[in-house]
Amino acid sequence: MSIALLPLFDVDVIDLIYDFIPEEPDIWETCYGTTYICNVKHIVLYGGGPEGGLVFFNKKRRKGWYKWHRKWGQYVKYEKITEGQVATKHASDENEKFAILPSNWEELGYGDDEDIMILDDDRMIELTTEW
Repeated sequence: MSIALLPLFDVDVIDLIYDFIPEEPDIWETCYGTTYICNVKHIVLYGGGPEGGLVFFNKKRRKGWYKWHRKWGQYVKYEKITEGQVATKHASDENEKFAILPSNWEELGYGDDEDIMILDDDRMIELTTEW
């Protein structure tokens, strides 16, 4: 696009135009480990006070992915993920990352330049038997 704008604007003006184009939000969250709560493996995506992340339930709740959150001295709160797909990616130079991909993730180009794994229910049932 910048080549098309060169006959119309100075290079400095083109740079300013690019500053106003919103960047695509980074949906990937770093995995900081796992923890077991009531004998179910929970993926920790944030911690250091309140903590939380993602968890897949197969038996103790309705099957599927949930977001979880807990504060010190309080019970864990769960919210079922009803839209999107949970995915993971891992590059050799970084920690494993997780995201809840939007329903149109393929149209948006997620996974085009990176190797991602969709963690659908069938895959997770297979994985949870290994845990």
